[in-house]
Amino acid sequence: MIEPAPGIAIRDTSSPMGGRILAEGLSLLNEIGLEAFAFKKLADRIGCTEATVYHYFATKQRLLQYYFQIYWLWLATHCQQEGRALKDPLARLHGDIRALCGLWPTDALAAQFDPSALRELVISEGSKSFMHKNVDSDNKLKLFKPYKDLCAHIANELKACVPRMKSSRSFATTLVEMAHSLEFAMHHLPALTELSEKKERQKLAEFLIDLSDRYLDRK
Repeated sequence: MIEPAPGIAIRDTSSPMGGRILAEGLSLLNEIGLEAFAFKKLADRIGCTEATVYHYFATKQRLLQYYFQIYWLWLATHCQQEGRALKDPLARLHGDIRALCGLWPTDALAAQFDPSALRELVISEGSKSFMHKNVDSDNKLKLFKPYKDLCAHIANELKACVPRMKSSRSFATTLVEMAHSLEFAMHHLPALTELSEKKERQKLAEFLIDLSDRYLDRK
């Protein structure tokens, strides 16, 4: 069972009520977005009091960060497990990029939370988890560690491909961000990318794999 950072939730979310809050909260956030989301709406949806929800999470920002931690932890674990059978670092990198783009085997979807639903939330609300005034204090609490660990994993694979590479962390972060921001663009801001013509994740993965291969060739 994947667990986020201690302290992000006030109470143990493994209880039946905690499970309902997490399941319905994810669904509601994907339906209406963070701005319209409120604990009162979530409480009405699951048939409890607003105070009950506050017993588990101090703010809707913390609930959002909980989902993001779960997503990045799951994705990093998936990439590491899939890569163990591959000796070629470039093959591992290509597999990681496909995973970043949401191209997962069917058995990978049998997770604690639906990874596709978590990815949908990250794509639509991702920047709101850290682009705010409290980002420095949240960073001290290690709330972004799962995201940074995933980027570090991708950076290590880049270095395994080209050991002399000096900008592996920067390019790894670029790949992670583009895998999510370009999917948002191809559905909602189509003029920003040619990928909007077919709106296929496979095409997104092919673009990023080609980009990474060309980048590595220049190093």
